[in-house]
Amino acid sequence: MRSKLFPVALAGLSLAALAACGRSDDDGAAAAVAPPVTVATATTTVPATTTATDAAPAEPTVEVGQTGLGTVITSADGLTLYGFVNDVDATSTCYSTCADAWPPVIVDADWAVGPGLDTDVFSTTERDDGTLQLVAGKYPLYTYGGDEGPGDTTGQGSGDMWFAMHLDGTLVAGDAAAPVSIASTTLGDVMVDVDGLTVYAFTRDENGTPTCEGRCAQAWPPVVVDGAELPAGLDRDVFSVVERPDGTMQLAAGKWPLYLFAGDEVPGDLNGQGSADAWFVLDAHAQLVE
Repeated sequence: MRSKLFPVALAGLSLAALAACGRSDDDGAAAAVAPPVTVATATTTVPATTTATDAAPAEPTVEVGQTGLGTVITSADGLTLYGFVNDVDATSTCYSTCADAWPPVIVDADWAVGPGLDTDVFSTTERDDGTLQLVAGKYPLYTYGGDEGPGDTTGQGSGDMWFAMHLDGTLVAGDAAAPVSIASTTLGDVMVDVDGLTVYAFTRDENGTPTCEGRCAQAWPPVVVDGAELPAGLDRDVFSVVERPDGTMQLAAGKWPLYLFAGDEVPGDLNGQGSADAWFVLDAHAQLVE
């Protein structure tokens, strides 16, 4: 046993002796080499850490673009962006097949706008799926599936409801707000006038002819329009214009001529709902909300 371990012990002693000789013969050289290696490693690490903390600026989501309609808001790819007149209070109402044809402009929380655009004009609204949609003024923004490249504006005026956007967040050729739109209330989404006041239907008008006149019309002012032509921004499949007994023209939704209620003072008031069991608000499909 002792004879087998002895060569190993000798080998260990020999290595130790060699190491000792190395230290005694070149102590200065060994000391000089070690520190630069350590310092070099440290100095190459520090700049890499500093560079990694630099944040890149967000790429603009929207830009200024030139079209046959003039200067408008476009996507970063130059596609014309549109607003939908049914979107009130900066809330999107375009989903399902509507969103297939008019894809919403979805953004991250760090969205940015390009040169020439005022950040204060823009905001975001949360969609039903939790994504954020960019808003200009009070209109959520969309592209149009029929536009193929920069400068295209084939969605302009579609259904009298879709319009390109001025840089200040207003609609191009649609700046005059539609006389009736949709707003969210405690009764759900209902029709309101241009000032946001609730509009009503009178069940006695079920044949489509206005029957509220005289003192009735003082309490329930009809929603009148100029001429027999349907105002821009309204869906012709939902709205129409009917003539009143006095010759003025009244806006109708579905089969119902539309009225306001003198007892409503501010947007959101629903004081006329159910009055005399004959007056009711209308939902987005021109159906009575009873």
